[in-house]
Amino acid sequence: MRAPFAAFVVEPLDTIQRSPPTQGQIMKIIDKTYPILLSLAAAFALPACGDDDDGDDDGVTAADDGDDDDGDDGADDGGGPAPGALNCDVPSDRIDPTAAMAWSSADFAALGDNRSGNAGVGTQQTTASTRYVSASNGDDGNDGSEGSPWRSLQHAADAIEPGTTVRVDDSGDYTGGLELHRSGEASAWFIFRPWDDDTMPRIVGDPGSTAVVDIDASYIVFQGFEVTDHDSGSLDADTIGIQIEPRNGDITDVEIRNNVVHNIGPGQVDDDTCYYNGHGINAQSEGSSISRLVIDGNEIFDLYVGNSEVLVVNGAVEGFCVTNNYVHDVNNIAIDIIGYEKNANETTRDGVISDNVVLDASNYWPYCSRGNCTYPAGDESSDGIYVDGGAKLAIEYNVVGRADHGIELQSENGELIRDVEVAHNVVFNSNYKNFTLGDSENSTEHDNVFFDDPALADAELEGCK
Repeated sequence: MRAPFAAFVVEPLDTIQRSPPTQGQIMKIIDKTYPILLSLAAAFALPACGDDDDGDDDGVTAADDGDDDDGDDGADDGGGPAPGALNCDVPSDRIDPTAAMAWSSADFAALGDNRSGNAGVGTQQTTASTRYVSASNGDDGNDGSEGSPWRSLQHAADAIEPGTTVRVDDSGDYTGGLELHRSGEASAWFIFRPWDDDTMPRIVGDPGSTAVVDIDASYIVFQGFEVTDHDSGSLDADTIGIQIEPRNGDITDVEIRNNVVHNIGPGQVDDDTCYYNGHGINAQSEGSSISRLVIDGNEIFDLYVGNSEVLVVNGAVEGFCVTNNYVHDVNNIAIDIIGYEKNANETTRDGVISDNVVLDASNYWPYCSRGNCTYPAGDESSDGIYVDGGAKLAIEYNVVGRADHGIELQSENGELIRDVEVAHNVVFNSNYKNFTLGDSENSTEHDNVFFDDPALADAELEGCK
């Protein structure tokens, strides 16, 4: 959640003071680094899997790409890769920030469209068996074969064994949502995806449930669905498109890929004040942990977000990729990485937030109206990308346009931002400020492009100011 704008003190970049490290901090770095150097020396003779020798397969060598070569593509934090570190997807159309200054608004929107919602692109996981679901031709009394498909998603989720892909057709709406509470195995995942990868099955939520898709399980792929039209019917209840939350112990290896999530929340609210939380994709954990989480290639739009965030990673989440997503036309924070909110000892860490496109994330959406009645009139508190707590994060090669704040690093919960690198991003036409760095430790900003070009401003939005 984001406090109203008036509660924030935003410090200009040229006034930020960064103190040199203390002797104690230096000794901690040495203590962390020495054993890692020994292990790297032992492994150095082995070639990297990628063609650029820095392990991230982005075609750029470690000397050129500014990452720290430790497997997490984050700041130079002195640590090695986290256990089971992820290699996040790097798009073939990764932007050149300087060249992107010449782009039009339509160019940026096209980039977001090209990267998201492509059901046939995504997971590399495969399974030994396949079952089928059809809204128009299925029956839950069938055997789930291609010629005798099931009718309901939930029946399929409850009936299959680990190592099964469920192929779903687009012959009708799947109502009532989907709960994935059974785990696959490291060598035998559960995969849910379209029957035909040129189609996109549509899942509609149940007003009696919080989330359209609720995941509390490991080794899950959910890919290529339209998740939409979910309203809990109450202005004081959370409403979520896709939720990942462990309730019965740690979960690992969850992939949310290439879905389109829209029209989540109560819709336009005319009240002077209200309270609601409409999330698109919400990964959150307290006590138990989420690890090896991938949120990639999703398009999220037309959400009435209220006090909350569109795509959020919150709490005990370690090792994650938020990549290639397109978030647009929402009335609060588009991408939020939150630490220390649920538990003072837990923060999101070891994450990559890269190659996302965020356009039109503002408390004034729709334009020229009170787009968000949970905030006072005149407030400009929505961020394109917001880090509220967090450690060992890389924020790179993102596009953020026409948000209230472009990229902001703060902490509402009393802890410093730690070891965050913000690099090679394009941020333009923010209503308040393109970039803000609050209290932090070992965090850097470099090689970003920030600009305000009237040619890229939306004429209707400009008329509101």
